[in-house]
Amino acid sequence: MHFLRLSILTAALVTTPVWASASHHTSNHPQEEHAIFKITSQTHDKATIVEFLQDVANKIAISPAHLNRFHQWTTSLSSSSNTLTKEDKQCLDNTIIKFYIRSLKLTDHIYEASECRINLNPKMQSILQPTPNIHNLLLRDNDMLETQLKYVLMDEFSRYRQFESYRFNNFQHLNYDLCCIIDYQQLMQVDLMETVVEASLERKIHVNEACGLNSLNPNFIGTSIDYITTHVPINGTFYCKRGRSSTCNRAIADSANARYKLPEY
Repeated sequence: MHFLRLSILTAALVTTPVWASASHHTSNHPQEEHAIFKITSQTHDKATIVEFLQDVANKIAISPAHLNRFHQWTTSLSSSSNTLTKEDKQCLDNTIIKFYIRSLKLTDHIYEASECRINLNPKMQSILQPTPNIHNLLLRDNDMLETQLKYVLMDEFSRYRQFESYRFNNFQHLNYDLCCIIDYQQLMQVDLMETVVEASLERKIHVNEACGLNSLNPNFIGTSIDYITTHVPINGTFYCKRGRSSTCNRAIADSANARYKLPEY
């Protein structure tokens, strides 16, 4: 049932522009494209804006001497004596980072969810289960902006007909009771298959003139464009993976402290 629903949604995503408005507007004036996420000094810490500006400077600077242009701003922002000039503040307050959806697709990520185990008992079958609460470790985000972007995308997807039947970040009922039965001399590992929406995004950094980046490179036109990929989790399933793999072989397989059961014939 999971794969059937997956294929139906994939077809819907391919045939329907996901950024299309639910209603059609007729106007002689072109509408500004919908940005799903904006970062400004009013919505985020100024140090975040500085990081984006430094990234742009690193890409466009002709001279290596210019590469640390904004690092001193970070120090100034974190100190009690703020030495930013009027132009510096104008730069930070008027620089905007916008994100746009360019494509979406469903895909799966595979994670190792247990140790690699081998059964060396010729009279018994051993039992392997998912490591308790392993999904919290595997699926956690350490980047605040990445986490925020995922929740913004979840909110955006809630407006799309294609996602009406889907619950995002739905890991409350993972099949932790899965029991993988390992026969004599057999290798086994539990894997977690996470289903995600892979979102390809365009990120536009609109740099204010007061930042002076055109002095680093006269060809800089004021906007830096990058393409990034982020993954919005839907759900996941543990499954038994038998045999040798890139993460499981006889050289590293564990046989100690095994749980056993009598074979069923």
